[in-house]
Amino acid sequence: MTLIPHASEELLVVDNDFGGDPDGLVALAHILLRCGPELTVLVTTSPLDPGLAAAAGADPGKTASRGRELAGTLLKLMGRQDIRVVTGAEAAGVTAGQSSAAAHAIAGESTGFERTTILCGGPLTNIAAALRLDSSLADRATLVWVGGTLAEAGRGEYNSGTDLKAAMEVLASGIPLVRVPCEEYARMTVAVDAVKNDLAAASPVGSWLAERLLDVPPFVQLGASLTLGDSVLVPFAPGLDTLTRQVAPGTVVHNQVDSDGLWDNLVHQLVAQGSGRAV
Repeated sequence: MTLIPHASEELLVVDNDFGGDPDGLVALAHILLRCGPELTVLVTTSPLDPGLAAAAGADPGKTASRGRELAGTLLKLMGRQDIRVVTGAEAAGVTAGQSSAAAHAIAGESTGFERTTILCGGPLTNIAAALRLDSSLADRATLVWVGGTLAEAGRGEYNSGTDLKAAMEVLASGIPLVRVPCEEYARMTVAVDAVKNDLAAASPVGSWLAERLLDVPPFVQLGASLTLGDSVLVPFAPGLDTLTRQVAPGTVVHNQVDSDGLWDNLVHQLVAQGSGRAV
């Protein structure tokens, strides 16, 4: 079984807590630059941990909505008005109230495609709800999730801990899963100087992303480097270039993602887009 079928037969779902750490926005931009307009993409937004949201000065009850606004702005900058951004649940959990517009969109739209790839860089709230709406999603989708640790899927990491009930439900569903643990995504670092210089100068989209990355909340001390953890999802999006990874479901990814190569490719793609060149 391969993770990546032909693009025309596939729906790509990108689900993330875009209202939190802006690394999700960087990953979304990179995914769209690589995949191109021929692939059908659905973007859905998930909630933040309410304590973290409050500490960052955000409304804990509107973080999925805030994520939709930010992702929508990015898509507008990229000229991708063809992509829908759908707001997910505003709180973690597995109650009936989690059957959000995002969950319905994931479950409903996937029925029109032979395969669905779901790239999730946040808590599994929307994915669990979609599976509750339509359990057959597990038969036609593959999930790539940034979550858990090397030792255990349900502990020791923000995405798993923010909605543990949803994580346990998804893990028990039987959906084919490729998991990227914190030991892998913590390796995705980039120098702050590279963000200020290379990314900001690459294109208008790069400048906007750089502003988001450098606008840290009051409780964060900006150091010499930043972690772009959600960029580990980029190689698992449908594509034909050298970055693309084809991994069997059940894999826990470790020491397999090239951080420097991803960063260089992102800047290259943004420069090309900004100049109107084909990559």
